Formats: sequence, structure tokens, C-alpha cells
Amino acid sequence: MAIDGSFSLHSSLRRFLDRCPKLQCFPPLESLERMGDLVTEEEVVNVLVGVFLHPSYTIPLMGCFRPIARHIVDKAVALLRLVPNLRSIPDDTAAEDDRDRVLDGVVNVIEFYSWGQGRGLDLHELACLAFCRALDMGPFLLSSVLSYFNFAPSPFARFSVKQVTVETRELHVAQISYRLLLMEPEIFSKLWDWSCFLDLVKDPHKPDLTWCVVQTLRVLLKLGYKATENLNIGAEEAFSCLLRWEEFCQDTSLEKAGWYVDPNPVADYVSGSPDRRMDFKNENCLKSFGLNNQPVSSPKLHELQPHFKSQRLTTRDDVSVSNTFVFTSAVKRSYDRVLLAVSQKWPVLLYGPSGSGKSALIAKLAQDCGNQVLSIQMDDQIDGRTLVGAYVSADRPGEFRWQPGSLTQAVQNGLWIVFEDINKAPSDLHSILMPLLEGAVSFATGHGEVVRVAESFRMFSTIAVSKFDTSESAAGILSVETKIFDYNT
Repeated sequence: MAIDGSFSLHSSLRRFLDRCPKLQCFPPLESLERMGDLVTEEEVVNVLVGVFLHPSYTIPLMGCFRPIARHIVDKAVALLRLVPNLRSIPDDTAAEDDRDRVLDGVVNVIEFYSWGQGRGLDLHELACLAFCRALDMGPFLLSSVLSYFNFAPSPFARFSVKQVTVETRELHVAQISYRLLLMEPEIFSKLWDWSCFLDLVKDPHKPDLTWCVVQTLRVLLKLGYKATENLNIGAEEAFSCLLRWEEFCQDTSLEKAGWYVDPNPVADYVSGSPDRRMDFKNENCLKSFGLNNQPVSSPKLHELQPHFKSQRLTTRDDVSVSNTFVFTSAVKRSYDRVLLAVSQKWPVLLYGPSGSGKSALIAKLAQDCGNQVLSIQMDDQIDGRTLVGAYVSADRPGEFRWQPGSLTQAVQNGLWIVFEDINKAPSDLHSILMPLLEGAVSFATGHGEVVRVAESFRMFSTIAVSKFDTSESAAGILSVETKIFDYNT
């Protein structure tokens, strides 16, 4: 599906079958394809839910059916709930076959493993892999994934089973567990008992497993890199383990990179034919990334007020920009890319000539998503206390109280914060913004308090460049902010 909102069940189904030719002979999918535009979302979900757990099809399925991904994942969770025992293993250790060979020719994974005896743990691990990939491609699926683990065991349940297992299976389990932990460390570190990982560090004959386990413990125990240098493997081997780990995590990268590309020609639209063209639809766009276009209610939002003249708080109650915001081809392309970045919780830098609509685009997207925007005009008067907070005089003489700054309030309340003209910011703001730019899940206020970054928090910045020099990049403070989009309209 293109990120411009042009989504069709039938065209997405055809694209999915073109990408997975082995499925073209699967009768249920053949039947759906013949139905054309009459096919319904419920019918598609009922057929794809078993395919979703297949390691070969999870990623292309997510790429083609992103707007209904939550429906597919929720359906998969509901079916997995009916499996009698997700911890069961076969009595015969010889049944620990190569998983790729076992699944060759299998389409409906849930149905296949439900028929077998004692293969519940295998099905569970396939589900964990599918949910891990889906969560990587759609962070908005977190609540659906967590609903699965409300009744399912941990992804590393195999480590507690007293049975000889295939080494590659152990590594696979450790990699999935570590990958989930990195996505949401605050949640998954407290969800399960990870103590079994301590027993896995001692095996020097499995360097990849040892490396993965040690990295997992580093996150769980909040250790520095120095504390994990002694892995009982050489530095060269440790580097090789790192490369293999990065290769394991790159399975979804190509699919996500494809979201930047223009709509696939398989889709049922023709740009030169008004009667067949699919219009740009914000609703599909937002739905594809799990963003809600309803107002976000929070008991703290009404209390939040900008404390400095350089700040501006924009809400849905303000004058609507929808009537004046025109989606030209260039604007639509920028909207697409910023929407993708927002869905992945990336920081975004927009640069272009003054008056080109950089701030208006952010305001429009925030309005569509139901978020508030806090804009801060950067200059040499802005300092760390303005953003983080400071102690101010209380009502009683001689007493002081902590007044959180604009950035701290945005982090706590899940606002979208926009740093206007970020290139004019003083250099001492580097250390303040750096953790958030790198995706930190917590934010230190500097007076002994650490606040959790709200799920809806997003960070934007703008730079006004000469109309004749839009190639100017974000040097200095935003050099690490790699998600940069040229908004030269």
C-alpha cells in the first residue's frame, strides 16, 4: 500500500500475491482474488490471519495490508488464545527439525500446528517472530501484541524446558527476545522473569548466543558497554556477532524503505484518468500507521500553558487549517514522508524557504492525528532551563518550587514539540536534545527526576533556508537527526 492513503483491498491482495507467487495456488486466496472489488475486509482478514504467522509472508503481508494490520494481529491473537497449550513440546527430540523445511508448502500456520501434537511451543515462537516484525514495522500494534502475552508465555520459554534443543533454535529465541526488549525496554523488562539468561552466559562454544544474552542482560541491568566487554570471546568474534545480529534485524528495513517509494503500479489507479484515480485520503493514511484522527483527551492538557513569549500552543480548538491547506503533489509527498517518520517515532527536520509551509504541514498532521503542538521559536535567549525547567520562587518567602520547562511538559503529556529555526539554538542544548533524538524512553529533568517519554510524544524542527539554497543541511546540533525531509515547495 502506498503511504498516500490510496488503499484498496483488491489491489493490495493482487500485489501481495505477486510478491508471494507460491500463494497464488492457495484456494482461499484465489477465491478472494476473483471477487475483485466485492471482497470485504473481514473476508481478507479471515484468510490472511493464518498466513501472517508464516516467516516468509509476515513482512510482505504487513507491507501490503498496513491499514488493516491491527485487525489481522487482533484476529491472530484471538485464534492463538484457543490453542490448548502454547508450551507443549514433542516427546521425540528428533522432531526438532529445521523449521524452514517443516513449513515448506504450509500456508495456514495456526491450522498446521493445531493439528500436530506437542508443537504448541513451536507455534508460540513463530507467533513471537511475527509479532516482533509487525511491531518493528508498526509501533502502533504494541497494545495488540501485549494482549497476546497476557495469556502466552515469554518468547524465551524454551530456555526453561529441560530438553536438548537445536543450537540454532536457542539463538533464534534469544534474538527475538532481545529484539522485543530493545523496542520497549521499560515494558518487556518488567513483563517476564529474565533470570534464566544468567545461566546462558557460561557457554563459550556458542559465541552468537553468548553475545546476544550478554547484550540482553546489559539492557535489563542498565549496564554500560564497559561492563559487558568480557564476553569470553575475542573482540573480532564479538564484532562478527554484532554484524550477524544487525543482519537479523534488517529483515524489515527494506520493506520500510519501500514506503518512501511512489505507489506501486499494481495498484488500481491511473494518474491520468480522473475516473479511476484514487484520491489522497488522510483517513487511510492515518489508519495505515495506527494514528487516530480523534482528539486526544488528557486531564493534564488543559493545565499546560506556554510560559514564554517564544512558545505557542496549538490545539484542535484553534482555527482549522484544513480549509486553507491545499495538497499539491509536492505537499502530498512531504506529508507522506513526515507521516511515515511520525509513525516510526523518528525526529523530523523540515527545511525550506520561509513561508513554504513547514510549520503548517506539522499543524495539519497534528490536527488529523488529534495531537497538540507546542512550538518554540529558537534564538540565543533560549537556554536549558527554558526547555527542562528551573526552580522558581514559591508563594511563601524563602521557598522555591520546581517549574517544569516546555520540553519536559511535552515529554510528559505526549505533545508534539516543534523547534522553529533550530539552527539558531545555542550550542549548550546539544546534550539536552541528544537522548530524545536517539530514541530514549525516559528523560532526565536535572533535579533528580526521570520522566517516561509519553507514547504520543514527537519532536520536530525547522530551518528556514534561502530560496536559492535549499541544499543547506542541518549542521551542528541536528547532525544526528538523520530523518530529514526537504520541504522546498
